[in-house]
Amino acid sequence: MADPLRLFLIRHGETAGPKGVLYSQQDVPLSPRGLWQSKKLVSALEEVPLAAVFASDLTRAATPARWLAERKGIPLFLRPELREINFGAWTGKTFAELLKLPDFRQRLAEPAAIAPPGGETLFELQQRALKAIEEIRARFPEKIVAVFTHGGLIRALLLHVLGASLNNFFKLQQDHAAVNLIDFYPEGPVVRLVNGPFELNFNMLLARDAFP
Repeated sequence: MADPLRLFLIRHGETAGPKGVLYSQQDVPLSPRGLWQSKKLVSALEEVPLAAVFASDLTRAATPARWLAERKGIPLFLRPELREINFGAWTGKTFAELLKLPDFRQRLAEPAAIAPPGGETLFELQQRALKAIEEIRARFPEKIVAVFTHGGLIRALLLHVLGASLNNFFKLQQDHAAVNLIDFYPEGPVVRLVNGPFELNFNMLLARDAFP
């Protein structure tokens, strides 16, 4: 069996600003805690034999990606396709405010069926995310790559890999600075880790056989 592309999908750290706000594609910075989480992540990944780092071009994802690429001396690719979902008119509003809207409440029950006004559907988010993943697979086959991105995009990718409906979107937890690992074999992908803490020994995880 050929070696897989091994893809670390990493959610950015905690953001600055009020809690419970849907920042979407607004370019908000990392909070002090988010910067601390990012430094810990970079330190944990520094010993992994990465070939490249990809990231959303939004600051909260691009910052740790740039640190990691510079410390390892490997290429960095910033891609708008890796941004968070476009929440359209809902961007910048709090969860409490949005709960007053019937369309938002329906989206919680049927996330694949409802798009924010002027925003993206989950399917559109998933398709642009897959475009970025296909670029990585074409440029770095059988390598290990880190991708710093956003919780919504990671959920959409995981559901695609698992063959699950986008209506399961809210059933996947993605904490700040969470790490996910997917092996892309020619025969199909294997999910190795979901919502893992950055304190893990990632080289030890990579050494485990997917197919004993």
